[in-house]
Amino acid sequence: MSNTPHYDIIGDVHGQLATLETLLTRLGYRKGPQGWQQSGHVAVFVGDIIDKGPWPGAVLRLVRQMVDAGHALMVVGNHELNWVRDAYHHQDDLSAFIHATRQHNDRQRLVDEFATEEDGLARLLDHFQWLRTQPLFLELEQCRVVHAWWHEASLQHLKAMGIRCLDDAAMAAYEDTYSTTYFAMDRVIAGCEHTVRPYVSASGFRTIRKRVWWWPNDVALIHPWELLPTQAREHGYPHNAHPTFFGHYALTGTPLRLGRNVACLDYAAAYGGVLVAYTHSLGMPLALNNFMSVDVIHHQD
Repeated sequence: MSNTPHYDIIGDVHGQLATLETLLTRLGYRKGPQGWQQSGHVAVFVGDIIDKGPWPGAVLRLVRQMVDAGHALMVVGNHELNWVRDAYHHQDDLSAFIHATRQHNDRQRLVDEFATEEDGLARLLDHFQWLRTQPLFLELEQCRVVHAWWHEASLQHLKAMGIRCLDDAAMAAYEDTYSTTYFAMDRVIAGCEHTVRPYVSASGFRTIRKRVWWWPNDVALIHPWELLPTQAREHGYPHNAHPTFFGHYALTGTPLRLGRNVACLDYAAAYGGVLVAYTHSLGMPLALNNFMSVDVIHHQD
């Protein structure tokens, strides 16, 4: 992909299949035997392709087909991480894996999509294991992609630990709650900071966990159904660094830059907002006319 001139970076899809297909069509992609593709373009998904929307399984299949065919890339989001966390220890027993997946209300739809097919539940487990191989962050030619926060110190720590996807080493480190690696993953994938409490809470937590905003310009409008972030202790992004693209925060309003070289692409498709993409051409500065959005399609058969 080193010669690819254009990346179409797509915000949190959250199971909105028809909306995603509409966006891909408007971007110039066409559906072929190896999935959706466009010559000279690679789609990049910022994570949270599952949960909340009506067709998470179909979106998962579509994204995987594109990635496996070399037409797309993705990073994992906090919803993928949460599924892995909940079902990771049950992969050797298909029934236990399905039971663990169903414990989250949103993922009952995911199971139901596969349950009607012959060997469908085994295929769902295969997709789960495939997700665990997808990267936590991407450093592409002249741009960067992460789900929640391009926090340089955390990313350098994860690199030093050899953690680049949700493999066994990553999950063991993530389960070591309050470790440096856990905090790094929580910043990068969930956009959260922790403050140590002077006491243990009634539910046993030793830190106060808050979602934070870290981008340079405080101009983002957050959807009212989403968590309102507070300012990060370390905020800003170097103006001379490669452009960084992320999702996660469920913004609303007209898509815009959050800094000279910073763009969030999650505009609350999960809540009936719009699904947003940004077409980035190598060496070009971020420009408002490179955003594209489509309204969420509410009625899907």
